[in-house]
Amino acid sequence: MKHIAEHKDNAESIIEHAGFSFLYIRNLSAIQVEDVQYHSAVIIEVKNYDFVRLMVSSIRANHSPDIYLKPIFLLKKDAQDQPVLDELSDGSIKGLDELDLVVPIVERISARVQDLTFTNSISFEAQIITKLITLLYTKEQKTVEPFPYVYSNIGYYYPMLSVNFEQSEETVALDILKIAEDEGILRSDYYDRVYLCSSCSSNHLSYREVCPKCSSSNTTPDDIIHHFPCGYVGPMQDFKNEIDDKLNCPKCNKRLKHIGVDYDKPSVIHDCNNCNHKFQDYHVNAKCLSCHADRAVESLMSTEINSYRLTKKGELAAIKGFVTTTKDIDEVFGTIKYDTFKTMLKYEIERLKQTEGLSNICAINISNSSQVYSKLGSELQRGLLKDLVSVIRSNIRSSDVIAFESSSTIVMSMNAIPNKIAKKIIVEMIALLNDLIKTSFEDLDVLFDTKVVALDHGKTHDAHLKELNADFN
Repeated sequence: MKHIAEHKDNAESIIEHAGFSFLYIRNLSAIQVEDVQYHSAVIIEVKNYDFVRLMVSSIRANHSPDIYLKPIFLLKKDAQDQPVLDELSDGSIKGLDELDLVVPIVERISARVQDLTFTNSISFEAQIITKLITLLYTKEQKTVEPFPYVYSNIGYYYPMLSVNFEQSEETVALDILKIAEDEGILRSDYYDRVYLCSSCSSNHLSYREVCPKCSSSNTTPDDIIHHFPCGYVGPMQDFKNEIDDKLNCPKCNKRLKHIGVDYDKPSVIHDCNNCNHKFQDYHVNAKCLSCHADRAVESLMSTEINSYRLTKKGELAAIKGFVTTTKDIDEVFGTIKYDTFKTMLKYEIERLKQTEGLSNICAINISNSSQVYSKLGSELQRGLLKDLVSVIRSNIRSSDVIAFESSSTIVMSMNAIPNKIAKKIIVEMIALLNDLIKTSFEDLDVLFDTKVVALDHGKTHDAHLKELNADFN
């Protein structure tokens, strides 16, 4: 049984069906997007596609998971192809009597949303990646495909990602996809190549043949004629006469009869109507319809468009909560990049083969990082990480190095000391970190796990790191 409750302004209805609440948005109605969070799913009446595009985009572009993850269904009686809208929605029905068809989809999406852990990501890039991978997970979708799209500033549209950006900012979507690939969240496959304006990154370009001297497109072409008997070569205009439409050679005054027999047209010459320059080879310019820049095609930005697939790591990141990108934690003062840490570890192992010395690598893991980061805003998260690094740095030697293996695991070297001493230092360090948390962050419980691994020159650096992080991943 369906129960439909009409609002007074008749702009929207609430449909209760099969234990779910559907927000029914009528054509051209004005609603608050925030109302979406109070219902199980959304049904949008499709009559005006511009209105539907606005409503669907507003929901998916919202930053609250209670809104952007909501199932969306289109009520449309025709089968008009709208690939981008179909990608952003979760299905379509032809009438409200077909609600039973979408109930299993609502049940499945609602159940998968419950699997997710939501954290406050440190950077904007991490926030957008979180939105993308959680949408993919709840929709049980593995791929992120580019769609040719007339409304896109770059010619292609990644619906679930590009919806977060204004048209003039869509190239940011490409940057974020690259970051997600670098993080191992997505894997790419080549799809196409586009050329963008070097000034504003728009793909809305008009290609024109222009004068090489003044760049005007106001030119007139004329055939060049080669007269075989006398060898005269000149523009067709030289061969025309005022009496009839026949061609006469201006050099020998003979009439041209048959092309290919007594003459041919080996080339074309262009007359510029702007500067009167004559030329054979024109230049090709691209005029941007967005910013009006007019430049040679050689100056356009060649940009690769890829399709992407969600990796297993990406799926786990969606479930556990994606906090930050490598770029964010690499920028914490006092640390080095994790790849650099691995290289230095490799050299230390080689050194131990020669010296038979004692060295260690250590890790401090925030075991409840999802809960911790959920309580902190971006600035406080950065502040916490900086404070942790500061305490660690003050308790190890300047020759030792620190890196982030992830946003929840800090690794460091403790070279040329026994394993027992390294473990003692880590215990003392955790006590100092707990004091720091109590002093600087009110009502914040941070749980630390630690691991110390003595270096063995008979093992590879990868084997050491795997042992170090085995308990944390």
